[in-house]
Amino acid sequence: MINENITASIIIRSFNEERDIGRLLTGIFNQNVDFNFEVVLVDSGSTDATIDIASKYNIKIIHINPEDFSFGFALNKGIENASGKYCVMISAHCFPADNFWLKRIIAPFENQKYAVVYGKQLGDENTKYSEMQLLKRWFPDFDMEDEGVAFCNNANSAIRKELWQEHKFDEELTGLEDIEWTRFFLKRGYKAFYSYKAAIFHIHTESYKQIYNRYYRESLAYKQIFKNERFGLRYFFKFFIMNWGGDYIHAIRDKVFIKNILSIPSFRFMQFWGTYKGNNYKTQVSYSMQRRLYYPIKPNFLNTKRVTNKFKSEFIDITRKLSPTIPVWPGDCKFELTAFKTHDTHGVKVSSVNMNLHTGTHIDAPSHFIKGGSNVNDIPLEKLIGKVQVIEFKKDGPITVDFFKKIRWNKGVKKIIIKTKNSSLENCSDKFDETFIAITKESAHWLSNKDIDLIGIDGPSIQLFNDTDETHKNLLKNNIVLLEGLDLQHVKPGFFELYSLPLKIDGAEGSPVRAILKEVK
Repeated sequence: MINENITASIIIRSFNEERDIGRLLTGIFNQNVDFNFEVVLVDSGSTDATIDIASKYNIKIIHINPEDFSFGFALNKGIENASGKYCVMISAHCFPADNFWLKRIIAPFENQKYAVVYGKQLGDENTKYSEMQLLKRWFPDFDMEDEGVAFCNNANSAIRKELWQEHKFDEELTGLEDIEWTRFFLKRGYKAFYSYKAAIFHIHTESYKQIYNRYYRESLAYKQIFKNERFGLRYFFKFFIMNWGGDYIHAIRDKVFIKNILSIPSFRFMQFWGTYKGNNYKTQVSYSMQRRLYYPIKPNFLNTKRVTNKFKSEFIDITRKLSPTIPVWPGDCKFELTAFKTHDTHGVKVSSVNMNLHTGTHIDAPSHFIKGGSNVNDIPLEKLIGKVQVIEFKKDGPITVDFFKKIRWNKGVKKIIIKTKNSSLENCSDKFDETFIAITKESAHWLSNKDIDLIGIDGPSIQLFNDTDETHKNLLKNNIVLLEGLDLQHVKPGFFELYSLPLKIDGAEGSPVRAILKEVK
């Protein structure tokens, strides 16, 4: 049933996705849209912390038995429990490239001829080089209509629910349920639209055996959809050699040849050997689908400019978004944004803000806990800007001195930022998690004796929820600036330039901050 008040239902399939699910859901709830949406998670028996993390968000969670799973079955179950006019599919190990992804993947449906919209997929520094070449071929940097070739990918796509009610995803296929569904409606006069600005990061961390299995099952499905086509041994050698050579040429141009000299043939062999074995000699792939799925990017020998990822920025925003739903310390006032002048009444919009100065991403000045200590406007700028070392604490408990003693400290860096599992926690709900990760008072004493002028952390406080104030006092009395409430979900350990400028509020003991990291090459 479709609820006219809900424009989009986001369907996520999950199984043991604790590493990525928090990042994805946070990215979804940070979307900048002017319509209502819901999130439906279909889990097929996760045994890790996936459900615990997902339960912190305002979403529907549907459980299915692992033995019942197929890609089509899981999607159909999710859509059955969805109320939106459009159903948006995104894989659990993906996350939006920006805050406009959802708006952009829905927008093309203003054209009634589109049955399905799919968006761009990007890799990151962990993506295998050959996989990155595939993503560039399949998802170019321009919009297009697919009329003849039924290409789509449910890692990042959207469909009209009313059409799904006419034809559901094939639950018998071992993959490519998206292509089968798109093909069905192309035959009925609809079109598929590719929106390159509706981009996500799709992070595969597969072994070579898993790569083989992926292409093997997709080949089995392809054979069921296109019954009269074949992928014989000749095609295996043809496409393996073509793509192996093509990737080498691009790797040489991109100056990463030595780094990928073994991974390229390994990936391409598993890709096409899996395709060959799954197809089992019985079908021949059409030329149009060969071009779409198998052909490498054509090398451009005249263009020596290195291909770069246009969505990747050297700046990383590590600031949490302020909104009425952001969690606040128990007993503190909630964030409020009030428009006391509006366009309709006054011809202009003017708003006021009511908030605790320690809401979201903020800094603590010494006067927060030290009577007579310096205030925010007294903090030297060099303490707020400069080189910073990001370190990661991967455990659940408090951060003890033993952890810090194992860190390789760079003597020239006076700022540290601590990434923890706090960054995977949901920041779009008013629920305050009292179990957040922070440092012990012993750690604070140890750090206060280091040559450090700023410590940042991704929790609401540097000290544990039920701890004494000794943690804060130890650091602040040594004039160490505390940068709290960071969003480090997209940050990996390493060295960066930090920019963390508070408001210049006279007499204030703290202030909201727009914190940004710049990658250091």
